[in-house]
Amino acid sequence: MNLLEVKDTALSFMKPATAEVLKWYRGEFSVDLKSDQSPVTIADRNAEEILRKKISKYFPDHGIIGEEFGDQNPDAEWVWTIDPIDGTRSFIRGLPLFASMIALLHNKNPVLGIIELPALGESAWAVKGQGAFANGNPLRASSHTKLKGAFIAVADHYCFRSEKHTYLFNRLNREAGIVRTYPDAFGHLMAIRGVADVMVDPLAKIWDYAPCKILIEEAGGRFANFAGNKASIEDGTAVVGNSKLVQQIRKIIAEKNKS
Repeated sequence: MNLLEVKDTALSFMKPATAEVLKWYRGEFSVDLKSDQSPVTIADRNAEEILRKKISKYFPDHGIIGEEFGDQNPDAEWVWTIDPIDGTRSFIRGLPLFASMIALLHNKNPVLGIIELPALGESAWAVKGQGAFANGNPLRASSHTKLKGAFIAVADHYCFRSEKHTYLFNRLNREAGIVRTYPDAFGHLMAIRGVADVMVDPLAKIWDYAPCKILIEEAGGRFANFAGNKASIEDGTAVVGNSKLVQQIRKIIAEKNKS
């Protein structure tokens, strides 16, 4: 399979999906709550339906794991992950920091990822072995390798609180140069772009992390979990940035776990 050709096809899938999202952006729509009490809108559902139909038509043997409509043949050799709107709360409020994301997994490992920021006009992609790019420009992780003076993006404080990682949130705020809440894929993309030195995220799903992992790796950085060495997109935690800074943050977590 020519992954660069698949990438072009996937980018073409994103055009009608993000157009659907933007059709509702800052408009009037109802908000429903899912079983986990997270919000969902007609834009989320419609965009995922568009992507599912496109994938099923062009890649009928591939599986799909989507946020809004569940799994379809998830144990296939090739599986797509879909997050039609990552940052639905931002979308609902009319904030432009939401994203639309897809990734292609081969034997459960991401080999292609796309993160688009529709309201900001940014489109980033990566293909295994081919680099990472945004709007035609190569992406490169930050070269700042020390926690002191680092510009750190983090998920919302409630994520750290709910997962019992408040100590990490506080330590980052004490030692880093600046810590900003840039949640969801926006924060990850800022770390992938290198304008943030690292993104620290204690709570997300496979469809959130799959594109981020391939993008940061192709941008010369590292995707890691809070603990362990598998760098799993299913673990629910992620530290994304250059390898040395990622390792320093993992060391803080390891020290806490030993205490």
